[in-house]
Formats: sequence, C-alpha cells, structure tokens
Amino acid sequence: MLDKLYIQKFHEDKIEKYGSESAKSLAWFSEEDQLKRFEILAEIGDLNNCSVLDIGCGNGDLCYYLSQHFANVSYHGIDLISAFLDNAIERNQNRANTTFYLGDFMQGTLPVADYVFVSGSLNYKNSDPDYIFKAIAHLYAHCNIALSFNLLCDTINPNGILMAYAPKIISDFCKKLSNNVLLKENYIENDFTVMVYKQ
Repeated sequence: MLDKLYIQKFHEDKIEKYGSESAKSLAWFSEEDQLKRFEILAEIGDLNNCSVLDIGCGNGDLCYYLSQHFANVSYHGIDLISAFLDNAIERNQNRANTTFYLGDFMQGTLPVADYVFVSGSLNYKNSDPDYIFKAIAHLYAHCNIALSFNLLCDTINPNGILMAYAPKIISDFCKKLSNNVLLKENYIENDFTVMVYKQ
C-alpha cells in the first residue's frame, strides 16, 4: 500500500509543477523520448486488428500513437493516477474499441489481450525485492501473443523513487517464461526494452 502511495505522491508533485498533460508529469524527459519508447515497443509485431493492454497508460498517449500507425486496434488502458486517466478518456473518447480503467494492475482482474505493453510503469522502487519478477510474470500471463516492456538501466538519482535494472538479469528471467525473448538497447540513453513471446 505504501509503495502505491509513494507513486501517487511522486506524480501528484509533478502534476502540480508541470500540469497533468505534460510528459514530465509522467516522469519522461521529453515527448520525443516517450515517442521513441512507443516506437520500440510497437516493433513487437503486426498490431493491425489486434488487442492491446497498456499498463500505466497515463494520458492515453500510446492509444493515440497506435491509432496513427495501425488499423482496428482494440485498446485497454489502466492507470493508478486519476488525473492522467481523466486526460486519457477525454483525448480518446471518440475512438472505437477503447476502454480505460482506474486501478493497480497487480490487483483485481485484468483483461487478456494479444499484446501487453508497459512503458515506464515498472520503473518504480518497491518494498518487495522480487516485485519486478512477479509483475513481469503476471503481465505475461495476460497476453496471447507477447509482452513488451521497457525499464531503466541507470537513474539520475539513485536515492529517488525510480529503479534501475541490469538488462541481462531481466532478460534471463524472461527466458524462464519463454524460449523467444528479444532485448533491445541503445535507442535512448539508460533505457532498454524486452519483448517476451508466447511462441
């Protein structure tokens, strides 16, 4: 519970400083960095006519991105921060097959989708040292085709709320879940993406 409150406070402070619609309130340095992460995540496969579950959907930016690049995507977004979710719903209210949920993705019932995407939402420190592995396994169980997520491999403030991970440790864990794992690096400083396929 405390972990969730720390995350909420972290973003509430940023919202107060930058406004809820800013990429900086989502803890991104810039919209360009955010878009690059989306581009890498979407390399996972042909998303046309597929369903997507977006974990930590923020302002619904990935929903918009997918709508610009793929046809007939059925989109589900979930976020913990109501101010972000309000923006996401308003921005995407006219998009067909689009649903948003307020809540913690580790609790309650999640929809199963062809692809599960996580951009930034696994970067927070947690009191459970095995949380990252439990979260990856939990989300992998909710995809039909593949899970794609990004993490930090370094942080500016090691004492802050954001956590850095060794790419090899994360990808090695994912190889216990699947024989088909891709690791992508060197597209943005201090960031990496892992794709875990069901086949």
